[in-house]
Amino acid sequence: MRPLVLSLLLVVAPAVTAADKKPEGKIWYGVMDAGVREFRFRIEPVTDTDAATTQQLVSLDEGGRIFPIDEFHEDESQLQFRLNISKAEYSGRISEGGRFVTGKWTQRGKDFDLTFRKVNAAYTDRPSEVWTGEMKTLFQKLSMRIRVYQRDDGTETVYLDSVTQKAGGFKAQRTAEGNEWTIDVDSLDGSFKGTINKEKSEVKGKWTQGGVSLDLTLTPDTSEMNEIVKAPSRPQTPKPPFPYLVEDVTFTNETDDVRLAGTLTVPKTAAPCPAAILISGSGPQDRDESLLDHKPFLIIADHLSRHGIAVLRFDDRGTGASTGAFQTATSEDFSRDAEAAFEYLSSDPRANERATGLIGHSEGGIIAPMVAGRRTDVAFAILLAGPGVNGREILLSQGQLILKAQGVTDEAALKAQRDTQVALIDTVDNAPADATHDELVNSAMLILADVLPAEALQEKTLKSTVSAGIERLNSQWCRFFLTHQPGPVLEKLKCPVLALNGEKDVQVDPRLNLPAIREALTKGGNTRFETVELPSLNHLFQTCSTGAVSEYQTIEQTVSPMTLKKITDWIHQNAVTPPAK
Repeated sequence: MRPLVLSLLLVVAPAVTAADKKPEGKIWYGVMDAGVREFRFRIEPVTDTDAATTQQLVSLDEGGRIFPIDEFHEDESQLQFRLNISKAEYSGRISEGGRFVTGKWTQRGKDFDLTFRKVNAAYTDRPSEVWTGEMKTLFQKLSMRIRVYQRDDGTETVYLDSVTQKAGGFKAQRTAEGNEWTIDVDSLDGSFKGTINKEKSEVKGKWTQGGVSLDLTLTPDTSEMNEIVKAPSRPQTPKPPFPYLVEDVTFTNETDDVRLAGTLTVPKTAAPCPAAILISGSGPQDRDESLLDHKPFLIIADHLSRHGIAVLRFDDRGTGASTGAFQTATSEDFSRDAEAAFEYLSSDPRANERATGLIGHSEGGIIAPMVAGRRTDVAFAILLAGPGVNGREILLSQGQLILKAQGVTDEAALKAQRDTQVALIDTVDNAPADATHDELVNSAMLILADVLPAEALQEKTLKSTVSAGIERLNSQWCRFFLTHQPGPVLEKLKCPVLALNGEKDVQVDPRLNLPAIREALTKGGNTRFETVELPSLNHLFQTCSTGAVSEYQTIEQTVSPMTLKKITDWIHQNAVTPPAK
């Protein structure tokens, strides 16, 4: 489930990132001009010899996001590769002497020139100046960075990075007149105006964007720019060789004409075995449900197939190697993709058709019951942090719990956040379908004028926060999510059901959702279900301290062993059902 705490995102949504690693061996370094931004890339060897890929691409201006490189080919004259997860391709020609590669990056129908150079040193980026500062918005602080490069001809090139949001490389222009600085970032319709002191130790001013001005003081960062990104330790990620069969497969959702690509893992056994479909949470997910260098679905599939259970996991529509449009789809659309996966797997003779079921994580816990509720041949449904209440209740609960996990204890601030969220949700719920974005923002502001205290109404970031929140809530996906009632769907389930939640889940609160799931299943007459709150686990089922979203990346564990064992044991005990009548 995507966290939807309302906050002001001045630049873009944060990218999925990894932490730091010093690569060994040959490194290619390049800068790609994508118009309003420049992206710095490194191609480097993967040091783990058991990894599925030998090379990886590090995107320094997406917070050091690491992309596994697929179909990598390098010889004396050419360098070619593909990134399946982002559907990007590169093809370039290596120069004589092997020091440069000149070629094209192709993505979403567009070509960009990209030249790589061979580097052997760890430091590949040395700005002449680096200035950093922090801005306080209504609900969060944003760390900003300005990089300045002096050129041989005396000119300079300037970039803005939103460090907190892991989004950088935005082209900027700096103008200095005496002690007054202006830094314009045209692509963001933003600018900074400030005054540098005599000691050159700070520039105090304001960042203005979208009619909102925020205090920002920049100070020089004299540390060396070390942009080497270190891969976090993920000890659970399985390494080949595997004691089961691994097959790349494709199947089609005929109703929507969507071709889905995935991976099927099958135990090496003569008899048909129990089988499961993995259904991902919200947001465009690949087949491994990759997040912050964690691959939960890879680990779940590996564990189940090592214990006699076949597993099919697949890229969401419009993601990885799957076709279709993701952005305009709702949970109902995704349920047809999951049903196509079920039909494909249950028709495989190696899978026991009487013991084939569904495992959904987060939003997948909404989708799995949709499929199981309209079919009589689904043998079981496992809901991992699955919602039991509608999206409105989920978001209001999520907003408060995430802030509290981040250490926010001020009751007035928590109330202001909730009141703002209620106003935005009510605005979207009650507005006509053809209402414009500005009309929705103005309606929400009128509501807030009656519920927020004076100091909150005077916050300079309030209108921008409201605008960003309306944009997110007014999507087709979110409109469906806000009003969808899981209860009536759960009441239809006649197959065995296991619902698991982490005790410290701040995105899908177990105290709110597990009782609702129990109530719905009981009301429907289902007597073969179990609901379990697992101690000390978060939304990803990691053993954690607070459950905060910020912990996900720092925790080395991807899925707790107790969760893996519970899922596996429960399937073996409950999967086989009588033939459908």
